Amino acid sequence: MRKAFRAAGLLAVTGALVSGIAIAANGPATTITSPTAGQKVSARHSSYLAIAGTASFAPSAAGTTRFYLRRDGCGTSSDNPHLSVTSGTDGGDGCGLVLNSVVGLGGDVDQGAFVDFPASDGMPLSLDSSRTVNGTIDVTGTAVGAVEVDVSLEALAGGRGVPVGSTTTTTMLDPTVSDNPVAFTIPSDASLVGTDLQGLDLRVHIHGPALDAGFVGLSGKSWVDVPSFAASVNTSVDVSLDDPTFANAVPARLSGAAWSVAVPTPAVGTHTVYARAAQGFDTGSTTSRSFTVTK
Repeated sequence: MRKAFRAAGLLAVTGALVSGIAIAANGPATTITSPTAGQKVSARHSSYLAIAGTASFAPSAAGTTRFYLRRDGCGTSSDNPHLSVTSGTDGGDGCGLVLNSVVGLGGDVDQGAFVDFPASDGMPLSLDSSRTVNGTIDVTGTAVGAVEVDVSLEALAGGRGVPVGSTTTTTMLDPTVSDNPVAFTIPSDASLVGTDLQGLDLRVHIHGPALDAGFVGLSGKSWVDVPSFAASVNTSVDVSLDDPTFANAVPARLSGAAWSVAVPTPAVGTHTVYARAAQGFDTGSTTSRSFTVTK
């Protein structure tokens, strides 16, 4: 039930983000080089029509996207724990809510005290899970003793929750300092390389024999670096004959910047071929070319 709830939360948070995606200026684009404008194609001599062109896509160099753990308030109806690619002063920094604290006098203090931080921006994201996810959870306050910091990352891909990875880090808290940064590394699921993510959720769970109280330090102190690509590595070109809606589009074969596809030559008359390129969640504008089929 917990996984289903987490995926539902990701859907709720990321729906507006994905629906509002705009096509980047350097996003996918395509041209048609064959047939040429007004070209005449003989149905008698050509049972198949060769359609070809070129496509361009945004560079997809490997990089890293840093998300900061943020919280808008403490003990209100709009605390809003979330991840953001921008940092700032958080209204919920040092929040004393039990779900964000470690309290006890020994043993393993665990009240199911996890906090979910879903991404509020920085999405969609193309994941490079060939590299590890790294980050820091800052524990602030007067806590002392050994604690375990459980961190798990789940993504929303194709409308369903997908576990990216998890880890547990054991550390000794030093009460003489105001902040105890706990570094963590999550080995990512290599099968997710190049997956286009609609959402992310970082779950933080702190437990252990800590004395007094400790809280997750925010305002730029806690963050997660997600290995990513600058743009989606998933590219395609669709071709449609006499149908600008692409209801029955045919996928073209991509080879570098060139694409091509062969379709049965249509009936005698004037026809229009449409093509458009896509990269991840971005779909470029449609280009078209008219030609004539003769007997």
